[in-house]
Amino acid sequence: MNKTRIAALAAAFIMIPGAAALADGIPGHRGTELDGFDLGTKQISRSVKQYYEIFESAGRQYGIDPNVLAAVCMQESAGINYSYREDGTAYPAWGIMQIEYTHEKAFAQFGLKRTGTAWTLEDRLDPAKAVPYAAYLLSESLYRYDDDYIKMIQAYNFGDVVLNRIINAVGDNWLDERINAAKYADNWKYDKYGDAQYAEHVLAYYTDTIDNVSAQVRVNDVLVKFNDQYPVIENGTTLIPIRALSETLGADVEWDEAERKVLINKDETDIEITIGEEYAYVNENEYALNEPAAIENGRTMVPLRFAAESLGCNVEWDDSTRTVVIDI
Repeated sequence: MNKTRIAALAAAFIMIPGAAALADGIPGHRGTELDGFDLGTKQISRSVKQYYEIFESAGRQYGIDPNVLAAVCMQESAGINYSYREDGTAYPAWGIMQIEYTHEKAFAQFGLKRTGTAWTLEDRLDPAKAVPYAAYLLSESLYRYDDDYIKMIQAYNFGDVVLNRIINAVGDNWLDERINAAKYADNWKYDKYGDAQYAEHVLAYYTDTIDNVSAQVRVNDVLVKFNDQYPVIENGTTLIPIRALSETLGADVEWDEAERKVLINKDETDIEITIGEEYAYVNENEYALNEPAAIENGRTMVPLRFAAESLGCNVEWDDSTRTVVIDI
């Protein structure tokens, strides 16, 4: 391995996380044009702002812009709250719409996986539980809509089934067709269905207040699906769950619990990365890491560029969509 190659591997995957100007739209968004959407024209209330840390944490885990999460929760909690704790104090008026009886089982399973206890519908009134579940739902929808935040947000109100029927019927004109959503819903006896301008209403609350550390990954232009932990930008370096990436790239991964070390093999390349260490090894050659590997939500997170280039991939960063582009 020559010195040029060594230098390339050692180079950090640098980008500066943080707030983007609203004029640039939603960082990471692609697809539906934002023309006609007035971002940030309404104020988020103090009752929602006090949970910014929860939005930030949930967005970090599920690869969602936390400012979108805050905007969704603001829209969903804008009504009057009639729910109270045993001591008489009011629960936050989250009213996360998707956590209704139709989501009772899914919400219970989500809580069981996260905490070991199945959550009840009353638990939806707890922001520490409702917000991560909302982030999870949005993340799943964002993947289905290929990073189109506008479709993702509208689907949160309509549901994927109805929105998909509208898109399949009129294609790029789906925004204008939303007013007729009722005719796309089975066994729906009313003239109107959902909020035809839900995406506009949500994005009126969108700001760039909370740091967005999420990043998406595409391999050969195909969006990579992650489960319970998405890539994050840490100190300017993208860290990624190594098993999901390695399996996508066709590499074998082993975890050495005793040494807290991940071993990656593909063809004639062996990579050894130890949690918290500033150096890694490729075929026994030592390389300095700009950011050490870490454990986050039970997932081993490693520097993306180092891992991918070590496996012979070309890696680029698309700043306009906050996407790591990998070509095999």
